[in-house]
Amino acid sequence: MYEWQLLCDHIASMKSVAVSFSGGTDSTVVLAAAVKMLPDGHVAVFADIPTLSERQRRTALDVAGELGADIAVARLCWDCMPGVRDNTAERCYLCKKAIYSAVRGIGSDRGCSVLADGENASDIPEERPGRRAAAEFGIVSPLKELGFSRDAVRKMFIGLRLSTDVLKETCMATRFRTGVPFGDSDIRHIDECEELIRDISGVRQIRMRIREDHAELFALPSEIPLLMLREHELSSALLEKGVQNIKISAKGYLE
Repeated sequence: MYEWQLLCDHIASMKSVAVSFSGGTDSTVVLAAAVKMLPDGHVAVFADIPTLSERQRRTALDVAGELGADIAVARLCWDCMPGVRDNTAERCYLCKKAIYSAVRGIGSDRGCSVLADGENASDIPEERPGRRAAAEFGIVSPLKELGFSRDAVRKMFIGLRLSTDVLKETCMATRFRTGVPFGDSDIRHIDECEELIRDISGVRQIRMRIREDHAELFALPSEIPLLMLREHELSSALLEKGVQNIKISAKGYLE
């Protein structure tokens, strides 16, 4: 594939690279190219932060292992991420600042000349406050630099033919309204509820966002009917978890 070869050539020119690795599609593609072209000159830095679901942690480590990557896990506690729990409009910036600090530290220890992430050309800077932190830490974005859109990245990802089921996941903090503080128990509660929803309905991806008087469930458009079929059962099961009312988003979200 033309795009894949371009990416590989671009990564090879870096000589050595520390990849900020989340286990998602974008950073997986960048890491795969780094493993291929710089087998002894790369490190995947996975930031194990409190706002990850257990599923995200498990998937990221499985993917890194399947790629044969040199993986370094940076375990960051709340004290390493001051202000994130307050859930202000600066939350994403503060979180990325802590993550990129870990990437820079580990990259420096490993002698990596470049720090890279998985942002692609379809990502809109105004919707990603963490980009300010990336600029501050000198993080480069190979996919964006090469003009690769989300669709192009998806095609490259499919070409990797991984056996690990990599789904689009987002930070668990996105389940809470801006300005509403959260902590470990809140994160774990949402994580458990989403696992319960998956078990009951059979959906592969789900987000349960907490509103003022209800919880709104978001699935892929193709999977919304699965939620609808089990709405009563889901409502009863979630009520036992303390979720008083649920609404199923008719629009869902895109993969």
